[in-house]
Amino acid sequence: MRGRLFAHGDPVTSVPVLQGLARMVSGEPHDALQRLLALACEQLAMDFAFVSVLDGAGNRTVRQSSYADGTAGPVGLLEPLEATWCGLVVTDGPMLVGDARLEDALQARAKGANRSIVSYAAVPLIKDDGKVFGTLCTLSREPHDSLNPRDLDVLTGLAEVVGPLVSALDAPPAPRPTTTGLADIAAALEGAEDLERLSRPMLDALGDLTGFVTTFLTRIHTDEAMQEVRYVRNVRKDWAMPEGFLIPWKDTLCKRAIEEDRPVVSDVPAVWGDNEGARYIGINAYASVPVTTSDGEIWGTLCAASPVVSEDAGEHLPTMRLFARLIGAQVEREAALKRAREEADTDALTRCASRRVVEPWIAAQLEELMPDEVLVVAFADLDGFKSVNDTLGHAAGDEVLVQVGHRLRSTARPGDLVARLGGDEFVVAARVPRDYAAPMAERVRTAVTFSLIWQGTTVDVRASVGVALSDEHDLSSLISAADAAMYDVKAGRSRRAETASTR
Repeated sequence: MRGRLFAHGDPVTSVPVLQGLARMVSGEPHDALQRLLALACEQLAMDFAFVSVLDGAGNRTVRQSSYADGTAGPVGLLEPLEATWCGLVVTDGPMLVGDARLEDALQARAKGANRSIVSYAAVPLIKDDGKVFGTLCTLSREPHDSLNPRDLDVLTGLAEVVGPLVSALDAPPAPRPTTTGLADIAAALEGAEDLERLSRPMLDALGDLTGFVTTFLTRIHTDEAMQEVRYVRNVRKDWAMPEGFLIPWKDTLCKRAIEEDRPVVSDVPAVWGDNEGARYIGINAYASVPVTTSDGEIWGTLCAASPVVSEDAGEHLPTMRLFARLIGAQVEREAALKRAREEADTDALTRCASRRVVEPWIAAQLEELMPDEVLVVAFADLDGFKSVNDTLGHAAGDEVLVQVGHRLRSTARPGDLVARLGGDEFVVAARVPRDYAAPMAERVRTAVTFSLIWQGTTVDVRASVGVALSDEHDLSSLISAADAAMYDVKAGRSRRAETASTR
């Protein structure tokens, strides 16, 4: 049997254990409230607990919630009081329902019925002036025949502690001991080598300067019509935006801010009250500036959001725009570096990988080999390629190389390596089960055996292919072993050709 924190009939505000309970949940309000909600589930043997707050306009919002194991539940759900059981608690006082399926008044409120809530216990949260400002609720999807007045005593006692914690959630963050200045920002940005290292100090500085609870950088994927939240700085755990999630671009406040030329909105519900995402999250203040590249393309947005209405957010727009320009410049630098690396890693003629890619790629694959896999390296060298250049010209030779590269890439699987080492030498490498090594090598031989027509002349393309396996050679000798095997094949062909010519 679970223990009781409060005895039926005791004046809960004077129960000694309440003082110990207050000490137990001291600290950051969000964490303390989370522990209390889990405790409410434990004491009443319920599945879920939450606190809701009223907005004065006939609605209630789930401010914080917890499952019985202490895992945080959904927050921000706004619903009309008249459609919720919380509304009955606000108007009629504490409720104790063992089986809501037998209560017509509860079933008439579709929101509760649709969630299949069966047992329910709740008390109002009351301010010092006697006004109800929210509710503390517990619920289960199973009937609960052991609920009794002592359970309401437990909830009422917990509400004495919960109420102040809920109010503390909306208090502005405590001022930081120092204010971020330009010198601090410059020091943080100095030496930033990539977009993340540049952006995160800016998000920190932006939060410090503006007082917004959350600052974040987004990336707009126009081809997919999605917005990605790339990097985030959160101040409060109970009002935190995760990194990496995607949202349809058409539904975002960022899009509205750009289209309506509203970089700052101090009262989001009054201006964009129809936006479901903002209403669900509880955004009251919002600022956003586009991050653009030098050609005017919008790459993403730099944003700030808060559950507290802000009247002075516009003062920091020049700083946000400066940060956005710096981020845009970094985006272009990284794009240029990526293009340069891709060009260096790609053979310009054949579009195969270049020589510089081969050894690092093989080393990485060797580290990831599974016990039943081998790395197969096939080294291909064209036979008689020099005669093509000498008789038909270098343009014909280039076309042969282009076709060899194309055929090898077509034969390879996604993730395999196809590289041109230089001249008429190519390497194909792949991780395969050992039994598939021979078929893979044969596909390479077939790919480099073909004919093409060049200006009315048939060019027969052939190649000598040598193969080496990783279970027979280490990294330092794998490519050279495949090269040696290729020369053995070429030498064997030469000997057979000489023998045939002497007959």
